[in-house]
Amino acid sequence: MHQKYDIVLKDIIKDAPRRFLKLLTGYDTGKFIDVQFPDIQIKEVDIFIELPDKDMVQIDMQSSNDPNMLGRMYLYSGFIYNQYKKLPIQIVLYVGNKPLNMENSMEFRQIKYSYELIDIRTLDGNQLIDSDDPDDNVLAILCKLDDGHVTIKRILEKLYRLHPNERENYIRKLLYLSGLRNLATTVKQEVLNMPLTIDLDEYEFFKDIFTKGELKGRQEGRQEGRLEGRQEGILEGELKGKLEGIEGMLEIKYGPEGLELMNTLRGIDKVDKLDDFSALIKRSTSVAQLRLYLQGNA
Repeated sequence: MHQKYDIVLKDIIKDAPRRFLKLLTGYDTGKFIDVQFPDIQIKEVDIFIELPDKDMVQIDMQSSNDPNMLGRMYLYSGFIYNQYKKLPIQIVLYVGNKPLNMENSMEFRQIKYSYELIDIRTLDGNQLIDSDDPDDNVLAILCKLDDGHVTIKRILEKLYRLHPNERENYIRKLLYLSGLRNLATTVKQEVLNMPLTIDLDEYEFFKDIFTKGELKGRQEGRQEGRLEGRQEGILEGELKGKLEGIEGMLEIKYGPEGLELMNTLRGIDKVDKLDDFSALIKRSTSVAQLRLYLQGNA
């Protein structure tokens, strides 16, 4: 899934929005587990939860139709069984805008396999808006909407009651996710109509940082490299793009505290180390965890 949506959705769901989890699993709580696999192609799952009844649920989020999804989920089930000695309940949550078009079952002789495929647009967004959990409220923008404008106003009314710092954080997340429904402009306009002080130009900068940041960095690096006839320009541009992407991820997940790590990160001159750190941000649960990693790897 596109990295900018990936980090926001994982961040929201790992905060355990109770009504949303209940819509997906039948339970409104669960223990989140960090699981990784040794296979080169499949290293980690999006969300892995142990439910109160001890069943395990794997949730993978897709913003586009993946023709390899069936095979990938089948591999996941095998890896999870090998590691935990039980088969998981598997859910692929489709959050994209195009019609859902993925296979979710196969059969060959004695083998019968399937996973649950859910289009988030079939879930009732009203239940999430009525929740007292802002994570539920924000996720409603992706669900079944009777009227997009009315839904946005209802969500913003709930977010307006939050503490200013928390409110700005959730409005930023709402702006990101509304891009999956082509509603970002509408959300922005509604926010401008509210008695708030939020720098929405910051969103315009961050919304494409994961793609444009690295692309811009590479282009600048290649141009500099051609002008100076050196490969250093390409590397410098690539490092710059990686750092811009990481900066956006830290801002989304941890706010100002996360951005304090950027001075240390700018001292890293290896692209693969920055890639490893990007992956760690998605799995991390605190800035302290990231800071500890940097102490041994920066």
